[in-house]
Amino acid sequence: MKCLLLLSLFFLPLCHAEQVLRADYRERPPEMQAIDALPVGPLIEVLDTAAQRVGARIEWRYAPFVRSLEDLKSGRIDLAPRVLFTTERMDYVHFLPSIGTQRKSIRFIVKTGQQASLRSYADLQGKVIGVKRGTAYFDQFDGDSALTKSLATDDYLLAGMFRAGRLDVMVVLDAEAIEAQFHKIGFSDYSYADYQYEQSVGNYYGASKRHYLGDKKTLYEQLGQTLRGMRESGEIARIYHRYGVVPPETEE
Repeated sequence: MKCLLLLSLFFLPLCHAEQVLRADYRERPPEMQAIDALPVGPLIEVLDTAAQRVGARIEWRYAPFVRSLEDLKSGRIDLAPRVLFTTERMDYVHFLPSIGTQRKSIRFIVKTGQQASLRSYADLQGKVIGVKRGTAYFDQFDGDSALTKSLATDDYLLAGMFRAGRLDVMVVLDAEAIEAQFHKIGFSDYSYADYQYEQSVGNYYGASKRHYLGDKKTLYEQLGQTLRGMRESGEIARIYHRYGVVPPETEE
């Protein structure tokens, strides 16, 4: 009897062990960013809160988005915030319920004084366009093989390429993120072109489909249900407001 009791005490912590989920984040201010090497922002807090409620803990890693996509495919990570929904990504990403929709204008950066050189989509022809590898912008642009696109893994490299004159144009999904990089390198000789593409997109956390089809399906679904409840109750909006950030719209 004494031996059984000792064995029970030994295994008790294992029965209640906290599930660790590996998630990536990147510079997407004001929704998520690194401050003093720590993940900060409403997208971070929302996922941390949802994970805690399903008995899990998020282990955050700072990584460029292209690496996050590859690691979602292989199952090296569990989750990544702000994964734009595309048909292609459905092959390796299980999309958790959207936390809402946001207006995301695709904008194009040119040198100061050249705003009028890009007034329509057709004006992109013949220009060297800086593009972040792995990012989905909009269908026409993403599938246009006639355009000259120069790829980089992150905003820092794109900003440096533009400053060095290696690009005529930069396509931008998150203006605040690239502006932060320009500020870091002390560059201000840029403007936004007259042309921009308007769209409304869902804000999704992407989970590894490899794990979803494996041993984490129940946990991912619990996490999705928790996020849906937080969205419908207005909790996600309240978290965004605490950071002074406009929350995603809840109507889909």
